[in-house]
Amino acid sequence: MKRGPSIEISLDNIRHNYEYARGLSNNRPLIAVVKADAYGHGAVRVATLLEGLGVFCLGVAFSSEAIQLREAGITVPIMVFFDTPDIEEIVRYALIPVISEAGYARTLSETALRNNMQVRAHVKVDTGMGRFGLVSDIDLERIEALLTLKGIKVTGFMSHFSEADLVDMNFANIQLDRFVALMARLTALSGGVLRHIANSAATMYLPQAHLDAIRPGLMLYGYDPLKQDNSALRPAMTVKCRILDIRRLPAGRSVGYGRTFVTRRETLVGVIGIGYADGFPRGLSNKGHVIVNGHLAPIIGRVCMDVSMADLTDAISSAANGEPAPRECVLLGSQGNTVLSASHIASAAGTISYEILTCLGRTPEKTFTYQTADR
Repeated sequence: MKRGPSIEISLDNIRHNYEYARGLSNNRPLIAVVKADAYGHGAVRVATLLEGLGVFCLGVAFSSEAIQLREAGITVPIMVFFDTPDIEEIVRYALIPVISEAGYARTLSETALRNNMQVRAHVKVDTGMGRFGLVSDIDLERIEALLTLKGIKVTGFMSHFSEADLVDMNFANIQLDRFVALMARLTALSGGVLRHIANSAATMYLPQAHLDAIRPGLMLYGYDPLKQDNSALRPAMTVKCRILDIRRLPAGRSVGYGRTFVTRRETLVGVIGIGYADGFPRGLSNKGHVIVNGHLAPIIGRVCMDVSMADLTDAISSAANGEPAPRECVLLGSQGNTVLSASHIASAAGTISYEILTCLGRTPEKTFTYQTADR
């Protein structure tokens, strides 16, 4: 018996979201973020789709993610945001490294010159994130020195907003001003260099940050970082799971570890084949829901490692007489008019939609749907 959830990915919806992002930016070059297995959606299939749609570039966190895509046949440019790939990886897999510190830049340049070549790279500028990058108002001399390295051809500069949802637009604008001001001061900068800082939120709500290219991630998968619901975007992931057993318990019986839930009535308890080992947040204990027969059924008791429990009493009693007992529930997605989005689940679990998608998307077996062959 298969363990855990089953996942369906709508490539049609990802295509829609990609085209929506391009439209918002007046068709600027789009660097599609497909790190973390495309936010749990399946990096190879998503990258294949985007390549077929003419995406300018793909963005990953580590070179291992880029290598996976290359070995799957992806040929579009791939930018490596966090890793420091060596010259052999860069050449063999045609990668675009992102330089975040001067030491790596010097090493890369020296190695490239010894191999009679020049590496194309982007430079990361820290405008307020405090994580990676040369600091915009401190490291000007280092950045200018980097531009003189003979073994490196700088083809882009990037920065990153410290608030993915851009709730504080004031600081986002400060970061943007720092980035643009730095670019203006780099007199050694040659033409044809892409400046990019716009994440999903900036793509949708901060058009002045579009600059030369946009770099959306979350919105490609159907979610708005600022709002729980955005009808312009189409969520791509649906997660379903088997109901392993339905138990009838009288009032006054406890359910699950720690006895955190006690039935107040005769209750139909559904035992669902997913737990925190499958990426279902333990924070949903006594807070979350699943969809059964088109109705929300509350999670009761603590989410366990391998299973969870839900109160199916109302969901089953609302079904037509003679209807067989349900054997499947929806954890993420819709059934009839009832919807459970990653944003709603995240709110209940005290986290963010990014975590919900990447955790639930851990299951390697995914079913992909697309009306037209994606390649």
